[in-house]
Amino acid sequence: MGLGSALQYVDNWETERYELLNTRVCDLSLNFDETPLRRCIERLYAELAAKKIRFRPPYYFTCGGDEWGCPDRVPIIGIPFHLADNKLTRIERELGYTAYDRQDLMFLLRHETGHAINYAYQLFRTREWQRTFGAFNKSYPVNFKFKFNPFSRNYVKSQGDPKYYAQSHPDEDFAETLAVWLTPRSNWRIQYRNWPALKKLEYVDRVMGRLRRTNPKVSSRDMDSPYHSKTYTLIEYYGEDLENFKDKALGIYDADLKRIFASSNGNRRSVPAKDIIRRNRRFLIETIAKWTGAREKTVLPVINKFFHRCRELGLTLHTEDESFPLASVTALGTAVVMNYLHTGRYIPD
Repeated sequence: MGLGSALQYVDNWETERYELLNTRVCDLSLNFDETPLRRCIERLYAELAAKKIRFRPPYYFTCGGDEWGCPDRVPIIGIPFHLADNKLTRIERELGYTAYDRQDLMFLLRHETGHAINYAYQLFRTREWQRTFGAFNKSYPVNFKFKFNPFSRNYVKSQGDPKYYAQSHPDEDFAETLAVWLTPRSNWRIQYRNWPALKKLEYVDRVMGRLRRTNPKVSSRDMDSPYHSKTYTLIEYYGEDLENFKDKALGIYDADLKRIFASSNGNRRSVPAKDIIRRNRRFLIETIAKWTGAREKTVLPVINKFFHRCRELGLTLHTEDESFPLASVTALGTAVVMNYLHTGRYIPD
């Protein structure tokens, strides 16, 4: 079950999240069209069109250690897969990982476009590029820890993090310079007036003027760590414990609980469904554990969740005979636990 199937559970985010975390990365159906990322890519292409540049860097969604970036000398932009779906972005945010706003996305996209243009037209091979930026084959600093001079005017100011990134390597210097040049209303001629870095910006302006209507020399080919090649689950990707999410993931059974019990109509003789579950909690746990062979601690969160959902939905029983609803709750709980024992999921396929 992928993203598309999970969308039907619109009333219970915990259920959607659990199902997504238990889905293989390669099976995720990304709802890319609804994301801020899609609109940022459209904006990037509009900025290139405004500069009359024919080249549009292609992109793909990555799932690896270094998710943002172009593969070595390949003109294609790698973008973290979780940015291609709003629900995955929400999971990233809830787990405490980096959150990107639209400004961050534009900074990164312009920077990676610099790399893609460099590789597509093989500018780094020319003497003019090397005289301007340095040796392309220079070793990258280990773990991207590099010495920098915060007062240097030989480099443009990095628009995002890490700061002074242009000073890390000639390839990054070019990418950062092109990002400044491409940014609308950057006023780079004025901002960098009397700076040695202005010569780099003028180089970019001059070369882009020559290449505007030129097809690239190199096309995209091999991709590094595309998300659709990853067979591990999303929870394994994050290195988290799925058990921490399962007890909140039973909202899918709200419809079943509503068939067993009724909505409150103000009848004084009605008994809250939560009270029935609470009174019979021990019976339910022991009976379900007996018929499923599950340990009681596996059954416990199911019964607790039924109790909380009945309370939150305001469900009641309009008859004094508890035998039928109690048997139905037992059957429902047995189905949920059996599904969990066989598939590791509380959610059926």
